Amino acid sequence: MALEGTLKDFSLADIFQLIGLQRKTGVLRLTGSSDAVTVTFLDGQVVAADSENKRIENRLGHVLVKKGNITAEQLNRALEIQKETLQRLGFILVNNNFISRDQLREALQMQILGTIYRLFRWQDGEYHFSQESTIEYDRENVLPITAESILMEGARMIDEWPIIEKRIRSYDMVFRKKPVDQQIVVVDEEDADELDFDMGDGPAAANVADAGDQIRITAEEKATYDLVDGVRNVGEIVEMSRLSEFDTNKYLYELLTRDLIEEARKVTEKTGPARETVGQTAATEVPTALSLPLILVVAGLAAASLLTFYKNPVNAIGHEVVAELKKAISLERIARLGNGIDAWSAIHGTPPDELEDLVPAYVSDNLLQDPWGRTYSYLSKSAPVSQYIISGSDGDNNTDTDLFLARNLDEAPTEQVQAGGIELVD
Repeated sequence: MALEGTLKDFSLADIFQLIGLQRKTGVLRLTGSSDAVTVTFLDGQVVAADSENKRIENRLGHVLVKKGNITAEQLNRALEIQKETLQRLGFILVNNNFISRDQLREALQMQILGTIYRLFRWQDGEYHFSQESTIEYDRENVLPITAESILMEGARMIDEWPIIEKRIRSYDMVFRKKPVDQQIVVVDEEDADELDFDMGDGPAAANVADAGDQIRITAEEKATYDLVDGVRNVGEIVEMSRLSEFDTNKYLYELLTRDLIEEARKVTEKTGPARETVGQTAATEVPTALSLPLILVVAGLAAASLLTFYKNPVNAIGHEVVAELKKAISLERIARLGNGIDAWSAIHGTPPDELEDLVPAYVSDNLLQDPWGRTYSYLSKSAPVSQYIISGSDGDNNTDTDLFLARNLDEAPTEQVQAGGIELVD
């Protein structure tokens, strides 16, 4: 399978969708103006990702220190052992009981996903997929990641980016705490879900959730709040935080929105905004996503914000990109449902009566609905041949049914059709 070109002609979502649906094994290399990233696939699932500018092996120890899993002294000792033995850093850390295997797996997955999520901010670049019969990766410590989960998060990032960029314009920005009269109290996530955030542009619109003399914030917000001192810039806070890069920026944004912190020093024109250029993955990156309650607000603001963000009008297509990502996710879900039906039919001799019959032995229940929350349509026949159709709409308009998987189990291979008029015939 030869797959190469530019991201302007074939989007990252299309590439991941194609590799995922066809369950290909190989290495995808993406090259931008200032970085090159390789993503390794096994049977259509991601098992490794690395960047020339941010090598996972080099960043792994730093991530573990940030998360409090190991001390700086333990990391230095592990690096000394690595120089002598040339073994993987993760193996050394586990073998010396510095960390558990679960902690290593969590850190590696965070690194892999962080590398991939940066790709969704590339406006251009070249790609080349090399299909391989076998690939090398850390099989013991890396759990394969489905293309669907990556595409879903990528859609969220693209849709939410313009809102964040309005407040956190550069990693050179410095914030300080604002004086408050109330006591700051840490609450559980369940209580935090009840906090009301106003997405206004200025302090007057910020809504500080309070209960009498208390200001309620989550433990993650408090950890980020404690790092704000009027001296450290955003980049330094990200480096010091035990949270991920995304989470740190998300909570900084929410603290700004709630009027608990403010900008202490204006960013000069020389430092400039930290907007991503073509293929850029420099250290001064801007956050990539918001908390789920803010998604509804994005729908009304994303189009105008994206036009401001992208200087090239051709790239000012935020919602169109999100729609394509959701469409790719929907196609993958339909394909996975089809695989579940095939497995069912191999055992029972006929397709299931309902898609729900596949849960939970063959598919998880989240596959029964598309990314827009609609249930897929399903028709099946057992005689004279076993055949079925899974169908769904390809967008917000629920009147059109454009995505299909039609399969004749006895006579025909899988056929994905993006047109109407398919019927089950005798």
